[in-house]
Amino acid sequence: MDRIAVHLRVTNGNDFAIDDRHDGVPYLFEAGKALTVPPEAALHIFGWYPGVDMKVVATHVTRRWGWNTPAFMQSGDAPRFFGKLEFKPVTFKTVEVVSGEDDDMLPSPIAPRQATRDASA
Repeated sequence: MDRIAVHLRVTNGNDFAIDDRHDGVPYLFEAGKALTVPPEAALHIFGWYPGVDMKVVATHVTRRWGWNTPAFMQSGDAPRFFGKLEFKPVTFKTVEVVSGEDDDMLPSPIAPRQATRDASA
């Protein structure tokens, strides 16, 4: 069975980097560069999921990154900064590799972990 995963490719068109985290993983959106993030991170960081209204994403982003302060809103920086972020869904398809077909392409099996101390201690 094929599995489809929709990730989000974000291009930061601003002249400054934006960094954030999801589930302990740091994400750095460098100025002028694209970065693809998994769906869980896209939802957490941007409030994005396939089919979402981009007004919802804009509200989420401005709140998350502190761009919703009166000074930012009055200056027009918040919508300008958000407008320079490009969002593009990217679909990945994962398929099962049946053992025996391409065994030489599969990664080596990982040896079982050995306990380093007694659990009763």
